[in-house]
Amino acid sequence: MRSVSPPSELTRSAPREVRLTSAGIVLLAISWVLGIAAVPLGMLLYAEARQDRDVTANLASRGVQTAAVVDRLWREEDDGSSFRAAVYFDAGGSRIYGERRMQQSAWKRLSVGSTTTVRHLPEDPQRWVLAGERRDRLPVPIAFVISGIMISVAVICGAVVRWQRSLLQDGRPAPGVVTAFSMHKTTHGAAHREVRYEFPLLGGGKQTGKSSVSKPAAVGDAIWVVYDPDRPKRNKPYPFSLVRTYSS
Repeated sequence: MRSVSPPSELTRSAPREVRLTSAGIVLLAISWVLGIAAVPLGMLLYAEARQDRDVTANLASRGVQTAAVVDRLWREEDDGSSFRAAVYFDAGGSRIYGERRMQQSAWKRLSVGSTTTVRHLPEDPQRWVLAGERRDRLPVPIAFVISGIMISVAVICGAVVRWQRSLLQDGRPAPGVVTAFSMHKTTHGAAHREVRYEFPLLGGGKQTGKSSVSKPAAVGDAIWVVYDPDRPKRNKPYPFSLVRTYSS
């Protein structure tokens, strides 16, 4: 049976005193962490990408070609599709050892004890590339893409918390009724539940809304909705997941 009056904490005059729930604290912390880390991480990725690009260009233009001996050949155990070779060669008065991931066609032409070629920087033989190597270069623009994504997620997380806080502080309660319920699996296998509902406005008329919920609902279920009197389309079923009043 529908409650005649809204929950007592919603009967208080606005603005209500509200606080974050545990979920709200976690989401706000994620927002801060992503926002703070976005710029330095982007700078680090940019520096690595620029260095990788410069080394690749230098190897192509100034690299010294040297014979290398194949010491070992194997395939990664995780999926068997990663082909690797360990080689050694002499350069700059030292013997350089290393391993690289190979293109399958080039890998199949090698055998343990056979020779192949490497190209290294004359001033730094530790920077070298193996003939037939499969290189996964980090594109320079990826630094800006990742930073942009992190900042966007941080802004969205913070905005969701602020939206719920503002609505609960100043919103008006109204009795609502569930008009539809749906549930589907996300790409990660989690259940996503959504309700559609309608509720009366104080000045007359009705407003509809939809929201994600944590529990199943049935058509006709009575709920309480908090909405913005100035913009009734801004509404959400009560209680909220990220904020709550001090008395609830």
